[in-house]
Amino acid sequence: MIVLQILKIIGIVLLVVLCLILFLIAVILFVPIFYKADGSYTDSENAMHLKAHASWILHIIRFVFTLDGSDRDYTLKVLFFEVYPGRSFKSSTDDAPEDDEGWTRKIKYKIISLYDKIRQVIKKIRQILFVLNDERDQEAVRELLFRIKILLKHILPRKGLLRLHIGLGDPASTGQVTGIIYSLYPVYTTHLLLEPDFDEKVTDADLNLKGHIQLIFVLIAAVRIYFNKDIRRLYGHIQQIRE
Repeated sequence: MIVLQILKIIGIVLLVVLCLILFLIAVILFVPIFYKADGSYTDSENAMHLKAHASWILHIIRFVFTLDGSDRDYTLKVLFFEVYPGRSFKSSTDDAPEDDEGWTRKIKYKIISLYDKIRQVIKKIRQILFVLNDERDQEAVRELLFRIKILLKHILPRKGLLRLHIGLGDPASTGQVTGIIYSLYPVYTTHLLLEPDFDEKVTDADLNLKGHIQLIFVLIAAVRIYFNKDIRRLYGHIQQIRE
């Protein structure tokens, strides 16, 4: 009898431990991580202001990041305790003001360079698809893009808007940059409000976004991609092309 009672107690303890483990796994996978960010930039101050925070499990776990000009601070808290202490630091870049022409060239160069990088990525993808003309490889690409699209749907912000008021002081340069931004319209659809200014030199922006992430969808996408034989075969072919 004593042995049976001991075994019964051990069984109950193991069952409780197993239930706790399953509960923790369910919490990790199904409880969403909420995130939100608000920011602004004005060329009059020549500084960016941003506040972003994420919370998990009824705000028990919280992460906050703030940017105020060159000052940055971030903190990770569990309940009322700081697990990872915040740090405040300043950028080491030189804060000397730039002249108007240098400022204009810098903005134009950054936008054009970003556009060129996106075009290069698209070009490389087309080259790979041209080489991989096998039906199984093409089906693997379609499956991979489909899985990535579903994953992004669960990760990207549900609500978000970037208002960008930009003018380079030169109608031709402003028109060129505006054309580049509009050419990428399918990427951001209704999440960007562009206000080009062809008369004045100005740059100011406001950002507001919020969303949530459930790790279960990340896990499902990763498992389906990893165990798909066609995608793994495609990965091997791409590695051979790169070599």
